[in-house]
Amino acid sequence: MAKFPYLSGRKGSQNLYYKRMVPLELRGAGRPAQIWRSLKTADRKAAERAYAGAHAEVELQFAQWRKEERGSTRASASPADALNAAAPLTPGLLRRLADAHYLGVYDDDFRWRGDLWKQAHESEEAFWRGDIIRLPSDDWAEFKGKQYSYFARLMEEPVLEDVFLYAVFRERQRRLRRLQRSYKLGDGGGHRTVADALLCARGLSLCDADHRRLVRKLMETEIKALEDLGAGSEIAFDNIMDRNAEASLPQTSSRTPPAEMFSNLVEKYLDETSRAREWPLKTILRKRSDLREFMEIAGDKPVNAYVQPDGIKFKDIQLALPINRQKPPFKGLSRIGVAEKATKLRKEGKHVDLLNPITIKDKLGTVALFFTWAKACDSSVVNPVAEQRVQVRRNKRGGKKRHPWTIEELNLMFAAPVFTGCRSSRHWKEPGEVVLRDSAKYWVPLIALFSGLRLGEIIQMQVADVKMMEGIGYFDVTTIAVGDKDDEGYDPAEEKSLKTASSRRAVPIHKSLLDLGFEVFLDTLRANGEARLFPEFGRAEDDGSWSKQFSKYFKRFRESIGVSRRGVKFHSL
Repeated sequence: MAKFPYLSGRKGSQNLYYKRMVPLELRGAGRPAQIWRSLKTADRKAAERAYAGAHAEVELQFAQWRKEERGSTRASASPADALNAAAPLTPGLLRRLADAHYLGVYDDDFRWRGDLWKQAHESEEAFWRGDIIRLPSDDWAEFKGKQYSYFARLMEEPVLEDVFLYAVFRERQRRLRRLQRSYKLGDGGGHRTVADALLCARGLSLCDADHRRLVRKLMETEIKALEDLGAGSEIAFDNIMDRNAEASLPQTSSRTPPAEMFSNLVEKYLDETSRAREWPLKTILRKRSDLREFMEIAGDKPVNAYVQPDGIKFKDIQLALPINRQKPPFKGLSRIGVAEKATKLRKEGKHVDLLNPITIKDKLGTVALFFTWAKACDSSVVNPVAEQRVQVRRNKRGGKKRHPWTIEELNLMFAAPVFTGCRSSRHWKEPGEVVLRDSAKYWVPLIALFSGLRLGEIIQMQVADVKMMEGIGYFDVTTIAVGDKDDEGYDPAEEKSLKTASSRRAVPIHKSLLDLGFEVFLDTLRANGEARLFPEFGRAEDDGSWSKQFSKYFKRFRESIGVSRRGVKFHSL
């Protein structure tokens, strides 16, 4: 649907108009068949800004005529009626409402799980009776001619946490199936109330057609949110019943016909899954690399020819790999050769920094998700890494180990020419008279230090993301991008991304930034018509990430001031 469906030109006039056909039921005596409202400008951008007012005026007129048709008095419309007139549902508004609902689903799910777990923990007897959440005793399914239940398997040696998580997983699946069925039937149900609540919170109302469109979008958004919530459990629960059932069945000598080669399926998997889950380019490249690494270690075979020993081999090689295999003495070796060399050096008593367990766990997850997808296409596929686990200390789950900057290191940074005076932006290492207060090199480390924002979040930020609420300035961390092509919210060249759904937030601007002249910097950008806060650092061409270019600069900067302590990075600020 066009963003401005009633925007039109008119013969004999250079101005643009709002043109709307009057519904048949409202075409009474003396009323026109169509309404024209001049937007009093020939400029497209100016006309789009005036569009909402004309739309509200016409909707108000239609509401008045409907009252007259019902026999109401011909009283003139009040200012309150004007405020309640329907607003146009532009793509930008639709996206913002959908994003708000997506976050709401996540928040509701988190609260729901927390409440249930608290009840289950306080009264285990009520949980085991099924009074707190429905126990998934109905998960029986046929596997190779036999009936099997993963819940029954869990109940052989029941553990409260395991059974609870499986019950939550199954309940989410039921909810998702019900919603998908309602969507297919065109039954908006309770989502009309959700739409009304979102609109009421923003003081908006929509015409009936736009309201139906919003309800449909909210249902699609909730389906996506439930699928994303379940994605983290797919590896843990999807097909786990098949794996356990298969282990309990006697092995037969019958041979399964070979399936398609692993190498042929990788790109098909990445294409399908990246579109469904809206992966950014950086994620696609990382997952492609992980899958090719598995293929290098386990070999390129028909996808149903991989077995558990292949998964064990992949995990063992990962556990033996050093952090950087591109440097001597590992440069030029295959991954297996690198692992063997690193193991030999460690046996000789030499220190070798190995891959972080979190990195290895993520690689195993990538491979496991691929085989889950492959099994959905071919039931003869077995996930070779299904039982492979890597122990990760709980206090490290938040990320790889980093050390905070010390006071001495911070003093070194802010005593550098970038902050005290350098020759120029290009010669930032050399002392001079130029303080780079109009550069990302000056502001990005300060914003990170005083706000805690990630590097990518800062670099991708736009001028429009710096907002004011009740006299307090704040950074609006969001995926919505405002560009010249779409002043409502989307320009592919300026597309932004966040690490997680919960990364969308408002972060107050610290007083120290204002004292250093951030408002002056912002006013200059606005006066120059800049869309982004830091246009000098764009997206990386290879993986599309916003942080890569600045990260390379900051590494050189850190080394130039003598801060090379291991674990001290940009995100240590």
